[in-house]
Amino acid sequence: MDILVKLGINGSLLLAQIVNFAIVAGVLAYFVYRPLLRILDERRERIRKSMDDVVRIQHQVKELDELRQKRLIEADKEAGKILEKAKEQAEKMKHDILSAAHSEAGDILARGHQKIADDRRKVFEEAQKTLSTLIIRMTQKILEREFSAADQKRLVSLLEKEVSNKQ
Repeated sequence: MDILVKLGINGSLLLAQIVNFAIVAGVLAYFVYRPLLRILDERRERIRKSMDDVVRIQHQVKELDELRQKRLIEADKEAGKILEKAKEQAEKMKHDILSAAHSEAGDILARGHQKIADDRRKVFEEAQKTLSTLIIRMTQKILEREFSAADQKRLVSLLEKEVSNKQ
């Protein structure tokens, strides 16, 4: 202790300061250092959780993007199928319409041919009737000049029978 006195250090004062320092260090450690460490640990844990959340969110974003891409591809395929189906239906409708048009045109043509045949038959019948009437009149006039009344009646009736049989 002599050395301490020669250096101008008071031992009891030094001991009191060491005890004071230990008490202040203990109080600071208990009331400041530990809460500060706890706050830092909590903050470190929050940062770690945030980083984990960021990684998890990035993973989810990547999965959602992949899912979106898959759905877009599926939608494109589905749209392609629908478009193909629509084209097939349009082709079928076109074919059906053309078939119906050809059928209707054939029907119209057949009716036209039938009408022409009917008209031709009617014209021939009218011409035959007119011609028969003219022949009978001419024959009557010729017979009136050449034959007697009884001969004329007999020939006219024979001629009428013959003409009506040919009709």
